[in-house]
Amino acid sequence: MAWPELSIEDFPPERDDEPSSLRQDIIDELSDHFACALNRELLKNPDEQTSKQRVIQNFGDPINIARQLWLDAMKEKIMSQRIMTGISVVMAVCCIAVVGFAWILVQESRVVNQKMLEQLATIADRPQPVAAVGREQQILDQLKELREEQQAATGASSEGMNQISFQLVQDNKDKKPAVGFKGTLRKEGNDLDSFTLEAKSNAEGLLDFGKLPWGKYQLNLSAPWGEYFFKSISVLPARSYSEEINCPAAPPAQVPVQFQVKWPGEFNAEDWVLLCDMSYRAGIQQQIDSSRVIQDHNWTYQQIPDENSSGVYLIDHQNMITSCPVKKDGEFKDLNLQQLMETSSVKMSQGTHVLPDLILVQKKDLQRLTELNVRQDYTVLNDARNQIGKYNLELNMILGSGNGFGAPFSAKSFLLIPFRNAPIHLAQDDLVNVKEGPRYADGIELSKRGSSLRHLKTRRICGKSSCLTWKISKCLKESRAQGRVSFRDSCFSGNDHQLGVRSELA
Repeated sequence: MAWPELSIEDFPPERDDEPSSLRQDIIDELSDHFACALNRELLKNPDEQTSKQRVIQNFGDPINIARQLWLDAMKEKIMSQRIMTGISVVMAVCCIAVVGFAWILVQESRVVNQKMLEQLATIADRPQPVAAVGREQQILDQLKELREEQQAATGASSEGMNQISFQLVQDNKDKKPAVGFKGTLRKEGNDLDSFTLEAKSNAEGLLDFGKLPWGKYQLNLSAPWGEYFFKSISVLPARSYSEEINCPAAPPAQVPVQFQVKWPGEFNAEDWVLLCDMSYRAGIQQQIDSSRVIQDHNWTYQQIPDENSSGVYLIDHQNMITSCPVKKDGEFKDLNLQQLMETSSVKMSQGTHVLPDLILVQKKDLQRLTELNVRQDYTVLNDARNQIGKYNLELNMILGSGNGFGAPFSAKSFLLIPFRNAPIHLAQDDLVNVKEGPRYADGIELSKRGSSLRHLKTRRICGKSSCLTWKISKCLKESRAQGRVSFRDSCFSGNDHQLGVRSELA
């Protein structure tokens, strides 16, 4: 048997964190050392027992040495485990102490609260003078105002950045949040200062642009269906800006509209139709605009004309309406009236519409409507009947200085007779005090767009049904003997008649 006799059972109890080969490694190493030492002693003294005793005297008991080696190998792990155990015990004691301390505080707080409630109940039962109550309310109001000012000052940064937001609500009784509205905020200023931001209202109707520099801004708010309005705002330094805006809850309703034309009694209206063009050119395309006022804000709704809804209508002597088809770019088509369908009313968007231009056309001339697409200027009389000017039907405006017609971009509605034969010269009696000879007009100015004046009456399209009325009976007369249609003399002032300003249609 190998000497010294060592086994795994001679070591301390096995631990979970002990390496599996530690004990066997110690036994092998220790046995090798003792065997080498014994061989050296046997060379000196052949007695084996004496040699073993001398080896044990030099090295010590092999079992004790093996245990010491095992302890040295496991000492660090044993100490770490003991330290963690001690820390855990200390933490547990601290937690228990904290819980106990908290429980004591809760008990003391309960007692204090109970005493305070008793004191408040006693104070509430005391009668107080009216003046004291008023002073207390005044103090509370001042504290509330101070708190609001502090919150407002905190909201704005020290560098001049201000919170800008808008609360959008629907214009109805429920005041639900207006969701999905697109806002464009543009800062006014030079090229270096100006910028543009976009945002969309969330599920709560909040349109938040974040913190921005103070100054003047232009807000463009657009509904999901395209209706929009503009608004200017001013943001003061160190002041956040917030505003509630009422928005349309739905697109403008489509309501039936009837047209009523009051023709002159002696006028042969069966051969004529009145062309009503509700559209106008914006850039390279035609469009139809309507507007409505919500919370003092003018919301504009734009529609692009198409073949089914062109915004151009023909009205006959019985006030029957024919929707006039147009080209994709909004230009007129040559028409055959027999191929078109008549109706007593048409659908239009609810709201205020711009008063249209009116074109008086003989039914036989409907096959010449494409001639109106050629850009030309029509000679027209102004509303005061003392000036003539050039009116462009495509641009819907007076060209040039427009003296007597107002600013070019505040154009009024005109009644035009574009298809007429060679003008009829005035009699010699009409040329009295006329230096430049007779002049002939293609139309007359009726009334300012958007107003209700003498010759052209309209009203806002609302409710379930509306009616637009044009009264042209005072403006036209027909000479059956000569086969001509002209503007009545009652449409002219005295000076007009002396100037010989007339419009006649053969």
